[in-house]
Amino acid sequence: MSPAVVYLLSHVLLVPLGAAAAFHPSVRDLPVAARCGLAFGSGAVFLTIEGLLTSLAGLPWSVASLAAPLLALSAVSVLVAGRRRAPAVPPLPHSGWRPATILAGAAVLLALVHLSLSLATARATSVDFLFFWGVKAARFAEAKMIHTELLAWPYFAHAVPDYPPLVPVTEAFSVLAAGEMPWRRAPIASMFWLAAALPLVYGLLRRRLDKDAAAGVTAFWGAALSTSLVHSYSGGNAEAPLLFFETVAGAALLAEEERERAPSRFLPALAMAGAVLTKVEAVPALLFLVAGTLLRDRLERRPAVFREALPLIVFPALALGSWFAFQWLSGLRVGYRGHGPFFAITFAHLGSIAKEFPRQLNAGTFGLSWILPLAFLATSRQFRAALPGLALAVGLLGFLAFDYLHDVTDPAVRIGWTLPRVSQPALSLTILGAGIVFFSGQSRRPDGRVV
Repeated sequence: MSPAVVYLLSHVLLVPLGAAAAFHPSVRDLPVAARCGLAFGSGAVFLTIEGLLTSLAGLPWSVASLAAPLLALSAVSVLVAGRRRAPAVPPLPHSGWRPATILAGAAVLLALVHLSLSLATARATSVDFLFFWGVKAARFAEAKMIHTELLAWPYFAHAVPDYPPLVPVTEAFSVLAAGEMPWRRAPIASMFWLAAALPLVYGLLRRRLDKDAAAGVTAFWGAALSTSLVHSYSGGNAEAPLLFFETVAGAALLAEEERERAPSRFLPALAMAGAVLTKVEAVPALLFLVAGTLLRDRLERRPAVFREALPLIVFPALALGSWFAFQWLSGLRVGYRGHGPFFAITFAHLGSIAKEFPRQLNAGTFGLSWILPLAFLATSRQFRAALPGLALAVGLLGFLAFDYLHDVTDPAVRIGWTLPRVSQPALSLTILGAGIVFFSGQSRRPDGRVV
């Protein structure tokens, strides 16, 4: 079997490595495919934490040494879940395979095929994969730990050594399995993140929407984001994992019912932890997501609003703190480098930013991926349920504009390089928020049940 095939197949091992999360009581109502998607993302989170701990302890990595503890944790979780009585969750009504659902499934399949072929032919490969994401993974695998000497090397500064380690650690695991980095085929692994997110998005939407509406929104989301991933050259970099984690966190919060007085925040909190371990842009995005959730919960007069939001703050704070603690204990520079002092901004290029911003948000669809959900939002005129997603979208785009104001030269080129990629979580949550507010009322019987 070729190293490329082994590399790609080893990504599937993330599912059993993260299976412990899939047996949490709060996700037992999700379909099996959705729980497998959750296990995939959780496996990356657990593997990253394990990679940090073993590197600090000086324990060399191998596929067996990294997998064994997590497989044991998964096995224990299965045994405990088997003894624990499953929560009484009413089954979702099954209405067969209706034409709308079949068409949505076909659209999702075509989206995955389009993304896979674009990645396989290097049409969507990120240059950052070749400059530093893949390089970090290959060097971590060679060193059999997080290579702190490499991260501290002054001539490696172009590789953003202070970025969090989830992507290079998970890729290094696959390099250890394959024996080498398959540079031409490795970006195909980005497809797994979209494939893992799709059933989770559908399963979470089914908590609020009927089968056809959930399938339709999922299909549009999958088509829009697969096109965006290709258009923005996101193959092999951290964009697909970041999109997975922020989408799952946002979808879980958007799917909470107003009458659900004490929803478990385990799933969104875990996804937020994964996001901050993936990329620095997750920190402001998740702050806006939490703010939008707090505002929605206050407007809906839910009890213990701030107490219920604590997991959304504690989980990602602990995850981010683990990376900062690793930096400090390893003698690395702690924290992230900004684009100069926080308030050192200039309005000299405001016109250029205003011109490039909408142009670079076309998402490979001439802007239709944005226009359609915004039209549904405007038609529904009900924004409260979508506040978590809209707060992330508006806040993140505003933060990015604020960041570009720090450039002393015209940032038009940098906007073209970065905005199509870093705006994808905003697009994702805009689509899901619009789907929730537009279809949720149509998906209910007079007794309030989802049909």
